[in-house]
Amino acid sequence: MEILLTNDDGFNAKGIKILYEDLKKIANVTIVAPEWNQSTTSHSISLNKPLRCKKQGKNIYSVVGVPADCVNFAINSKLIETNFDLVISGINDGANIGDDINYSGTVGAAREGYLHGINSIAISIGNKKNPKFQDCSKFFVNMLKKIIESNKKKFFLNINYPNRRVEDIEGIKFTKQGARAYGHEIITKTDPRGEEYFWIGGNDLSYKAEDGTDIAALREGYVSVTPLITNYTDNNFKKIEI
Repeated sequence: MEILLTNDDGFNAKGIKILYEDLKKIANVTIVAPEWNQSTTSHSISLNKPLRCKKQGKNIYSVVGVPADCVNFAINSKLIETNFDLVISGINDGANIGDDINYSGTVGAAREGYLHGINSIAISIGNKKNPKFQDCSKFFVNMLKKIIESNKKKFFLNINYPNRRVEDIEGIKFTKQGARAYGHEIITKTDPRGEEYFWIGGNDLSYKAEDGTDIAALREGYVSVTPLITNYTDNNFKKIEI
């Protein structure tokens, strides 16, 4: 099996390095990831500026671009020329739950793979404080073996792992996307030259941990698996006369 491994934290991030070592035990793995951190870049791609790719080691490439660029480049570039069977994006440093999915470069990279007809998974860990990447990686690889054995023909999954030791995980739950609101406050500050600058989303995040959601599962110590789709059509919308 040929796996494309990417992320939005950068090719040198701890999460992707640990996952790379574990995935190599079960598959051929190629890393194509951003040169530096590209968090919250969602599914943007670079159409108005060139990409630059550096070979950082055997089967490891960095791209000066956003996560979706990395996936597109890895799949279509003659530089790499590998027919990938699976795209994995992560391990992200921090959860991607609820409305994070709309902003996440980690999920955006996985979505890009899926839009190219390749089964794709985004994997994130639920706490930025002393993240247990090794536990997350080992648990995920065992999950991945079962996913592969299921022979599921088509999937795009968003997986979130609570920041716990493997032995403390309550189990696995298939979930729906919850609601996580970002702050609406704009923080205004002044730089040393007297010019104003601004920060978006200054106040705390809010969560709706409803039963069955990714947010609730993570809070309860379960690994959350959320199957995603790329068709945004609201089929329940009632037609109106316009």
